[in-house]
Amino acid sequence: MRKNLLVYARYFDIPAAVARKRADELLDWVQLTEKAGADLHALSGGMKRRLVLARALINEPKVLVLDEPTTGLDPQARHLIWQRVRQLQQRGVTVLLTTHYMEEATQLCNRVILMHGGKILLEGAPASLIESEVGREVVELWNCSEAVRSFVAASGFRHEVVEERIYLYDRESGTIRSEIERRFPDQERLIRHATLEDVFLHRAGRSLSEG
Repeated sequence: MRKNLLVYARYFDIPAAVARKRADELLDWVQLTEKAGADLHALSGGMKRRLVLARALINEPKVLVLDEPTTGLDPQARHLIWQRVRQLQQRGVTVLLTTHYMEEATQLCNRVILMHGGKILLEGAPASLIESEVGREVVELWNCSEAVRSFVAASGFRHEVVEERIYLYDRESGTIRSEIERRFPDQERLIRHATLEDVFLHRAGRSLSEG
């Protein structure tokens, strides 16, 4: 693994002594020091992703492009990558990240561009987009009676009906929840904070696209 980093360092004409020092520091930084002499084919998927991140940093770039860096990783490896990306940002490195994970975009990005079908849907800070497009709270209802459906339809609350589920979007927190609980205490429901995923699904739709 160390040898792989040293080979990449040669592409940037990094002096051998400097390359060895950086390689060891990066392996420690991505928690792979104990695997420094391992063959690449013996590494797990998470280890390979961490090695790729270390390799991308061998020349100390000011701009780092990451293409879905945590796809397929277990939670521990994903959070380690997130921690390391935050550290890079704190050092002044500009990170351009593509991801299908809305939580990842929320965690790591100061500014996001949401795209669907090759077109830009929205652009802005994650928290601002959530606040403006969805609100603060989402109330999900299922196994709804006709009385519940009729109430929601006439209530004026922002909502979506998707097959057997109803999604209500609350710009405050607790307003819609309180009304549902008061009128329909037995209604099956889930109360949660609004997320960037809600924003994307609200704008792009919840059905799969073909092609």
